[in-house]
Amino acid sequence: MNPLFTAHKHYGSLLLVLILAVIVVALTKGPKPVLQRIVAVLVDLNLVVGLVVVFQAEARNVSWFHPLFALGAVGLLHASAKSEDKTKVVRCFSLALVLLIAAWSVNASWGPDFFKTTWLIKSAPAVIVK
Repeated sequence: MNPLFTAHKHYGSLLLVLILAVIVVALTKGPKPVLQRIVAVLVDLNLVVGLVVVFQAEARNVSWFHPLFALGAVGLLHASAKSEDKTKVVRCFSLALVLLIAAWSVNASWGPDFFKTTWLIKSAPAVIVK
């Protein structure tokens, strides 16, 4: 298996826990903009790694739903990253968590079949010149 793909997958799982941690911290101690901004940037990094994985040499079909859900989550995270408003932070980070779980479900075995058969990005193997 591609090491970048593996890193994207496991790092994405860790990000779900970090987003949940931001929600818990915001609910218990109030918003922490530094933590919120760090988590938003970490999600950005995973988005970039995912884009690199799609355009690598391995042929892999990915549904357009996966990057769309991820981009929506990134937008919500950045919209509330600097906020001191507890309600806004909890709502945006909760919706982002739901969107990232939906993005995960697109390629997961337990995810809905609709995501796996609709709007596929057909990735072709790159030509390797020797």
